[in-house]
Amino acid sequence: MEVANERAVQRQPKDAVATASSVSMEDLQQLGERVTDLNERIKQVIFRPEGMKAPPVFNAAQVAALCGQSYEKFKRLLQRAEERGLPTGAGKKPVSDERAASRNRMFSLEDARAWVRAEGSMYHRAEGQMGAVITVGNFKGGVGKTVLSMSLAQGLSLRGYKVLCIDYDPQGSLTSLFGLTPTDFDAEETVMPLMLPRDREGARSTLQESIKPSYWDGIDLVPGNSSLFAGEFFLPIRQQAAMMKNSAEPNFLFLEVLENALRLGPRDEYDFIIIDTPPALSYLTMTTYWAADALLVPLPPEGLDFTSSGQFFSMMAELAGTDRGLASKVYSWIGVVPSKVDNTKLHTKEILKWMQDGFGRHLLNLEIPETAAVRVGGMSLNTVYDISKYVGSQKTLLRARDAYDKAVDLVEHMTRSTLWRLPAQA
Repeated sequence: MEVANERAVQRQPKDAVATASSVSMEDLQQLGERVTDLNERIKQVIFRPEGMKAPPVFNAAQVAALCGQSYEKFKRLLQRAEERGLPTGAGKKPVSDERAASRNRMFSLEDARAWVRAEGSMYHRAEGQMGAVITVGNFKGGVGKTVLSMSLAQGLSLRGYKVLCIDYDPQGSLTSLFGLTPTDFDAEETVMPLMLPRDREGARSTLQESIKPSYWDGIDLVPGNSSLFAGEFFLPIRQQAAMMKNSAEPNFLFLEVLENALRLGPRDEYDFIIIDTPPALSYLTMTTYWAADALLVPLPPEGLDFTSSGQFFSMMAELAGTDRGLASKVYSWIGVVPSKVDNTKLHTKEILKWMQDGFGRHLLNLEIPETAAVRVGGMSLNTVYDISKYVGSQKTLLRARDAYDKAVDLVEHMTRSTLWRLPAQA
């Protein structure tokens, strides 16, 4: 007995340490609240006093470039701006010389987009054509899905298109990139109402009620947050109930919930609908793949990322073989985007060659670099399109901007030529 008591005494400090370092659910709740509060304080410093992101402003030369016009021609167009109902730009300071005055003019994002729609080379959809739905997906995390989704939306809006972004990730990363706090939104303000059974409070088949304006003119957002996790439970429950006798939804197919909602307004109103997905192949993400006209798959040239990409496409094909709806799915195009490319690594070129051999025509002819500009932008919740002034090398920023511009070029071209069947741009 004395030996047993001695052993118990010897174990006591270890037990005491374990108890002191244990973490309860209440501790986790407090941890989450502390980090959320810290994020809000950081936003006050990074953005503006009210904690909101500010859209970029443009000088006359930048607006001319967006319109595809020479600066000299744009200066002549500015002289007739008022009579055409177009913005003239605001001067930073009074200037008497007319030539200097044109250089001195600054344009808001809204004003710049007005000029692009008036003088740019954007081709509009034909009457009756629906907006393009592009799902950005890969079930491996950390590949650059959210930044690509946001940058693609911004780049397309700078060409005059109207864009809707949908955040399907329970982490709400895209929502955060818009300068918003995911926890500020109720489940009813996300895509969650589409997942609920029809007899449940808050259920609906439309998405308009969840669409919010954003700080970026021309882009609206359906936010995402942790409430989306529940969709993984409701969708299979509804699908199983649909198979039962006297079902309230006998024709229900879980794949169609987003597709049907997008047909009820958004595909008429928006030119492009960009969907950012979580790193998983789940019930929720399958609804985005079914609703999409095209898939964009960011893929870093790393061994594990390349291996998992094969599994991504194989699993989609396997699921299609077991589902009566997905088996008939046809995409206008699929684009694999080399992302986070670091050409200083010895293996990069070799894996890029593997990607070319494996994906063939589906591998887009561009590389999104792993650069300081993108990393710094990520720290401040900015993309290369948000950055008006960059403290580092302009060459570094331009290299990253050029890569995303090229991605926008290719997405626009592939959509116009395969989905909208529009003629080639001059």
